[in-house]
Amino acid sequence: MSERSVLVFGAGPAGLVAALSAATQHARVTLVEKTGMIGRKLSLTGNGRGNLSAVYLTKDCYNEEAGARMERWLRICPQTEVIRLFERIGLYIRTEGAGIYPVSGQASSIVTALHDACLKQGVTILTGAQLKSVEQDGNGLCCVAGGQTMRADAVILSTGGLAGPKTCQASGDAYYLCERLGIACVPRRPALVPLHTKGLPLRTGTGVRVRAAVSFYASAPTAEPGTEPPEDRLIVSEFGEVQLTPQGLSGIPVLQASGKVTEALAAGKEVNAWLDLLPELSPREWEERVRHLEEIAEEAPERPLLSLLTGITSQELGRCILTLLACHDAEQACFQTLSAQQKITLWRLFRAFPVEITGASDYTHAQVTAGGVSLNEVDDDLQSIRVPGLYLAGELLDVDGRCGGYNLHWAFMSGMIAGTHAASGTSFIGEAV
Repeated sequence: MSERSVLVFGAGPAGLVAALSAATQHARVTLVEKTGMIGRKLSLTGNGRGNLSAVYLTKDCYNEEAGARMERWLRICPQTEVIRLFERIGLYIRTEGAGIYPVSGQASSIVTALHDACLKQGVTILTGAQLKSVEQDGNGLCCVAGGQTMRADAVILSTGGLAGPKTCQASGDAYYLCERLGIACVPRRPALVPLHTKGLPLRTGTGVRVRAAVSFYASAPTAEPGTEPPEDRLIVSEFGEVQLTPQGLSGIPVLQASGKVTEALAAGKEVNAWLDLLPELSPREWEERVRHLEEIAEEAPERPLLSLLTGITSQELGRCILTLLACHDAEQACFQTLSAQQKITLWRLFRAFPVEITGASDYTHAQVTAGGVSLNEVDDDLQSIRVPGLYLAGELLDVDGRCGGYNLHWAFMSGMIAGTHAASGTSFIGEAV
């Protein structure tokens, strides 16, 4: 039985699971949270419903830097181990589409279950104590938090990143503590975040939602109506419901792509997007649709073009397209009054609607942080290669995944790995051969 003492800083998803895992290995565990509430960010996940994992987990669901390591971690700590942990503490789950949620449908249930399980295992929980320093002290580590000096055989940093400064008081303090210890960090940036655009001619402030394929291109020419995207400069493509507002792009497809987009923007590249507003139609089907619409326009030459387009798009988006087409009176314009080039451009806009990207929202609107402590700084047990006894878990590390439970799964999985090894130093259950 372990008699090791373990300090866990940060009572988010990674920290709660790390504390529980270490205590299960019979370590003396103290969980320290700088705010007055544990699991604040966890209670907000999945729009409050707690999308705690995903049905299909692969290394490709995470940033490229994490890919190779993630493949091994997913073998070391299979998804079944994470699910089994929750079932052991009485939290049952169900699948909904590609996501995994608690049966209760409440993210707060995850927090309550982990909190109660930690207390049952004898974990001491301190709140309102911010970590100020971590130093090596003989065979262990010495920390100062909340005006107290604490010593332990092992320390787990799971304090999160920079996303959610207002809702979760995220400040990224541990990045600086790590750097003081000589631990290298990758530059940070917001991820799973809405993007800012050059103003779109939409009349409603809330914008419009459209099912579309959205593709982002780096160092591309300024997106103009009727232009074709430069395929050799493609950054990333996604598909789903996109929200267009006068100042930005949002929706799950945009959030999924935002990590790679912000990376390109941080590198000083210009980024533009093109939307295929009718992605379900093949080129041949679209040509047939266009011919049919033009036949209808010929039979009713005085019919407003905006009315003609209502069969393939919303009035608001149709009005936006006609404004981009430089129609002087979008409400009354007719197809027959368009020039030959305008007619060509009109139909192109439905398959290549251009949007100029000007930036991304800040951490206030980001779900996760991209970048962080370099994965080269930790071994497979998530122990620092520079500071023996120091473990890192969750968003603090340079791991960011797709929207849909991937980031929360990483938090739980990394917490299990770090907590188990911090307590016992033995191989994790399910160690890959």
